Amino acid sequence: MSKKRRQPHRTPQRRPATPTAAQRTPRQGGSRRPGPAPVSQPGWRAGLERASYPILLRLTRLPKWFLGLLTAGVLLGGLLAPAPWSPILLALVVLFLTWLLVLAWPKLEPTARIIRATVIAALAALIVAQSAGVL
Repeated sequence: MSKKRRQPHRTPQRRPATPTAAQRTPRQGGSRRPGPAPVSQPGWRAGLERASYPILLRLTRLPKWFLGLLTAGVLLGGLLAPAPWSPILLALVVLFLTWLLVLAWPKLEPTARIIRATVIAALAALIVAQSAGVL
């Protein structure tokens, strides 16, 4: 005995329903790419944000691990390199971290600001110590 199952009626070439506004809005934190460049008031910060936007877009297109590995490599190179190169490599890391801190400053909570600024200050102190020949 074979049982015939009733198949639902399909309409050929049926177009999908148009998405609603709720389906179009992106999820919070769903994308690593920054949104459109924010419209801010004129000043040095707005100029820095405008200049940084294309660079940030390129950086977000890279794999997540690449930028961390590159920064760690330059930091390690700065710690292990001989005297003329060591402060230069460490200064590159300090400049990069400072740039990211300045861009993220308005969105950060006070404790995150303090921690990040302390790390940058410690690296800057290390540069001064290596340049002075203490280390």
